[in-house]
Amino acid sequence: MSQQFQVGDYVNIDLELEIVQSLQHGHGGWTDNMFECLGATGIVQSLDEDYDIVVVYPSGNRWTLNPALLTRVDLTSEQKLALQRQQTTANMARTTAAAVPHQALKVNDMVQICSDLEKMKIYQRGHGEWAEAMVPALGKVGRVIHLYADGDVKVQVSGGSWIFNPLAVTKVDQTHSTEGGNEERLNAMLKKLFDAQLTGDIHEELVKAAANGDLKRVEDLLKRPNIDVNGIFAGHTALQAAAQNGHKQIIHLLIKDNANLEIEDKDGDRAVHHAAFGNEPEILELLAKAGADLNVRNKRRQTPLHIGVCKGHFDVCKILLSNGAHAGIQDSDGDTPLHDAISKRRDDLINILLENNADVGTCNNNGFNSIHHSALRGNSSAIELILSKIQNRQWLVDEKKDDGFTALHLAALNDHCLAAELLLTKGNASINIQNNSLQTALHLAVGRQHLQIVNLLCSKNANINLADKDGDTCLHEALRHHTLSQLKQLQDVGDSGKTMNIFTNINGYDKRPSVVIACTLVSYGADLCIKNLKNQTPFDLCPDPHLCRILTQKNIEYKQEHSKNQLLTETSSSVECLVCSDNKRDTLFQPCSHIVTCHSCASRVKKCLLCKENVQTRIKIEQCKICSERKASVMYKPCGHLIACEECAGVSKKCLACRASIDSTVSFHELCCSETNDSISVKPEISTTTVPSNTISDAVALARLQQQLQEIREQVHCPICMDRLKNMVFLCGHGICQNCGDRVQECPICRKQIEKSIILYT
Repeated sequence: MSQQFQVGDYVNIDLELEIVQSLQHGHGGWTDNMFECLGATGIVQSLDEDYDIVVVYPSGNRWTLNPALLTRVDLTSEQKLALQRQQTTANMARTTAAAVPHQALKVNDMVQICSDLEKMKIYQRGHGEWAEAMVPALGKVGRVIHLYADGDVKVQVSGGSWIFNPLAVTKVDQTHSTEGGNEERLNAMLKKLFDAQLTGDIHEELVKAAANGDLKRVEDLLKRPNIDVNGIFAGHTALQAAAQNGHKQIIHLLIKDNANLEIEDKDGDRAVHHAAFGNEPEILELLAKAGADLNVRNKRRQTPLHIGVCKGHFDVCKILLSNGAHAGIQDSDGDTPLHDAISKRRDDLINILLENNADVGTCNNNGFNSIHHSALRGNSSAIELILSKIQNRQWLVDEKKDDGFTALHLAALNDHCLAAELLLTKGNASINIQNNSLQTALHLAVGRQHLQIVNLLCSKNANINLADKDGDTCLHEALRHHTLSQLKQLQDVGDSGKTMNIFTNINGYDKRPSVVIACTLVSYGADLCIKNLKNQTPFDLCPDPHLCRILTQKNIEYKQEHSKNQLLTETSSSVECLVCSDNKRDTLFQPCSHIVTCHSCASRVKKCLLCKENVQTRIKIEQCKICSERKASVMYKPCGHLIACEECAGVSKKCLACRASIDSTVSFHELCCSETNDSISVKPEISTTTVPSNTISDAVALARLQQQLQEIREQVHCPICMDRLKNMVFLCGHGICQNCGDRVQECPICRKQIEKSIILYT
């Protein structure tokens, strides 16, 4: 999506707050200070290496935004000048900061964040502003991941990334970095273990020898009477250092000497976490056989499997799963390893997780299950893999988030056409399902001007005339968008002669997305007369007479084509014998006056197939008795004779067979349809509709089944959230879902203190 924007483009955010907050997940996040983005026009300043868009606003603040949020806008020269003046004023503070001598920084440099909260709030004015979510980063060391033209730096620190004033960071030696993500911390730890000089501490010697793979030295140290095999240096044990570096013999030795497998470092990582990070599958298998817990979580609630997936270590993940690691545990963001594998676009990891019963329906803290997440990311291969594994849980495809968005909504909103097509064709997604604002996927695609998605949804028979919460159909939305774009062009035109050309002679007019989308909708049957809650038709929102004429013509063409197709369908179905399907219908049944079979099959039919009335007489339909050129196809009323074709019947006043006056006629098509039975019967009978005797018992049985289903749901669903299945039990015997289990200290059923929780395997 980032390829659609260029540096210097003017952009707005036209989406609702809840959608913006959801889409910002994984793209810089959301803070309360970002509310200015919803009501102001910004300028694209740069594109991040991960294709996010950095936008600067009149306040001087820069925000990293998901490109799916942005809509390019056209401003007049006066508006552009006013916006630039506002930014110049806001950047006055930056000029002073830039004049202060400071260390030169480059990407991948390690920097320490200022630990003084009050100073940080001052530093951050006009430099991305201060957010309370930045508190954990104070005093921590992080890695520079982007440099901006005005000197500001983007730093990855404490599991997130923030834009800082360069005065708020201090460059540090990378060998002393202890924060800034697991990778930087662990690499710095290892370098420290390798390079630091000995201080005489016996445990320091043991940890360093284990990290270096010095088996003989480790053996000698373990023989000393004052040695502790679990001794800690630099926050790590010898077992953790050896596990990350893959020193198998040393690990054998340490385990034999009763090393504790479950000691945590300051980040909560145990030996199994270190082995997963270091891509050491053999070490993990060795630790598993020794009894290490493979489902243990660190302080970010990540299991070794999370780390293996995030690092892309397939063999690590395979060993963990084969030794009983649970594929559905959630981290602090609610993400399962499957969420992470989808983000990494690793089909091999997705496949192995699904084969080991990873729960596709588990939602993260933003309400995205794995199908939602795949659709949001546009990961079509992940969607295909997931759909192949959930054939008995097809309802997951239409599972809604809290805002009512399904996977199809997310794919349509973000212009992921292949993902949307897979959801419709292989997932049988409900194409007309609506979110909390009663918007369908087509509403969202039209609103974002995604022509390819619009064509796809229309071709798959989406209901074009469904209305959202404001009563607007897709055509209302399309013409509103067209009018707004026209008005923006008018602002740039000063000459009145040119103004007329805006609506009458625009170069490439018919190729503009707003015009093409509106024409597409009408070509598929969009209603021009539906009114929204403001009593407006689509044309009331479109002052463009040229487009209105085009759409009116398209509507006429659609109706003509639709009538022709409907007639062809009805004709083909009405002339075919209902018994053999080989010959045409040519026999009239009496007294019901229905035509349902050919003459060959008529003798075998005892009751009319349409009205179930006994057949007393069968009359073969002959040639028209007037012209003798065409088959008779019109029945006279009230006599009931069928002796004339349609053309001849129109000029007849009396029946040729009985000379009775003709009051009315019934066409061949009507005689083939059951709906007209009462009106065409020569000898009508009044039938009494009776309720089948088993209707009441069926209703009782249905009610009983519904009650039993509700009872089963109550037994297997979490008693706290009532949304997720129970997959965690306590020693008291009661169970809830893992997501709720991570947040409670006592059992919600019996109120006993929770001493231990056990995750259930599926």
